[in-house]
Amino acid sequence: MKKYRNKILIGIFFLIFGIILFSFSAVDAMEGYDIYNNRVRVEGTVLDVNYKTNTTIITYEANGVTVQKELNMIDTSMNKEDKVVVFYHKNDANQFFLKNQLIYVGCYFGLGVLLMLISVLFVFMVIFGVLGDIKLIKHGKKIEATIESITINRTITRCPYKLVLSFKEGKNVHEFKYNSVWFNIKDVVDTYKIKTVPVYVTEDYKKYYIDLSVLETLNN
Repeated sequence: MKKYRNKILIGIFFLIFGIILFSFSAVDAMEGYDIYNNRVRVEGTVLDVNYKTNTTIITYEANGVTVQKELNMIDTSMNKEDKVVVFYHKNDANQFFLKNQLIYVGCYFGLGVLLMLISVLFVFMVIFGVLGDIKLIKHGKKIEATIESITINRTITRCPYKLVLSFKEGKNVHEFKYNSVWFNIKDVVDTYKIKTVPVYVTEDYKKYYIDLSVLETLNN
């Protein structure tokens, strides 16, 4: 499972942000549900857009009365004196929402669902990867691959080591890479003067599993 930590972390990242967006949009939807069911549509006017206070003031007519409301939001598509679509509650003109707000809630809801679905995709990627590794360990051919290099992988901060191995079979040289080793493998290799690492491969060497269990034990 350790070799899949990057995918797991990315999946968790998508899941958390997906839940946040989904939750906020769901709360907004529930709060506006009664207004939506009892809505009256009118045309409103933007009186002021204040970027310093991040507020927008709109006005609209409801039941013969002019209502002026301040929104704690800025919509870059709305400017002073613009006309906007307003939905207010038929029994309470002070309860309202804008058509733009309805669109945003729908977009955030959809984006939240999408991010959660992406996190599920990463879960399946990890599951299939683990099952593939188990199959290789059980049915693959075990070889001892030579350590060619151990370098720092600058794209990853918490698992910075990249391991490159090679195995020569006749005139063919097969290369194997482990891009995110989650412990200081270089110290272990140097300390115990390790030259080879077991690798489980398919007959065509296209799929492989690098077994770092012994090196991990030595690192503890």
